[in-house]
Amino acid sequence: MLIAMSGHRAVGVVGLGRMGLTLAAGFGVAVEPGRLFAAGRSPASVARLREAVPGAVVQPLAELPRQAGLIVLCVRNADLPTVLDELRPRLTARHIVITVNNGLPLRTLAEAVPGPVAKLIPSVGNDIGVGATLLVPGPRLTAQDTEDLLVLLRSFSTPFVIEESQGRAATDLASCGPALVAGAVRAMVDAQQERGAPLSRELAERLVAQSLHALSRLVGQGARLDDIVNRVAVPGGNTAAALAAAENDLAAAWRAAFQATTDNERSKPAPQLGAGRA
Repeated sequence: MLIAMSGHRAVGVVGLGRMGLTLAAGFGVAVEPGRLFAAGRSPASVARLREAVPGAVVQPLAELPRQAGLIVLCVRNADLPTVLDELRPRLTARHIVITVNNGLPLRTLAEAVPGPVAKLIPSVGNDIGVGATLLVPGPRLTAQDTEDLLVLLRSFSTPFVIEESQGRAATDLASCGPALVAGAVRAMVDAQQERGAPLSRELAERLVAQSLHALSRLVGQGARLDDIVNRVAVPGGNTAAALAAAENDLAAAWRAAFQATTDNERSKPAPQLGAGRA
């Protein structure tokens, strides 16, 4: 599926899965009705889009550049050459092309299209107006282009401008982060259940959800993580004992998790996209 947004800068997003639908829903909030466009690559993807973003206007893929000046590519590396081959005849130096693939070097994308390029990494929650987005400006993207993009992103997320070299680490925390934290919290509940705690699964999950909510609010109000730890983990107390017992294993688990994302990304070579400039 291709999803595009028209406005001062038209945006095109290519994606068949959850990431594309998340961005479509977010961009649907950022633009006026009738100014979000989508080009579906299958009937199923179009149906999912219509359900998630009823106001999106479906367009053939090759026609998308006529409607959108900003094209966001939410497809796998393996699909990028085919998608770009279809878009390229109508891409001009005025089109901004964005990839959401952290493993695709921006210099490779810049060589394949005539205009500015950038990288955008969304996160779960963007479809309901929360969560981070990571923006990596690339070749030929001006400071004004970057600011225009940030205005759009602020409509449905908290955007951060980062360097491409920071992409993997920042993605682990901002994009993978919600799932990783949810997995860690699930393990916390599992551990209490395995110990025979006299709590139902539903009650345990509700209690830990309130802990997450409180943590988020405190950090949002400026508290640092160390401040929160020190506020609760008084010397000699139960929380301090728990942290001391788990600290080494927690650090080792996160190191293993982040090494796995790095290894997995490196295992998928960047595609050959062809030349896009004369």
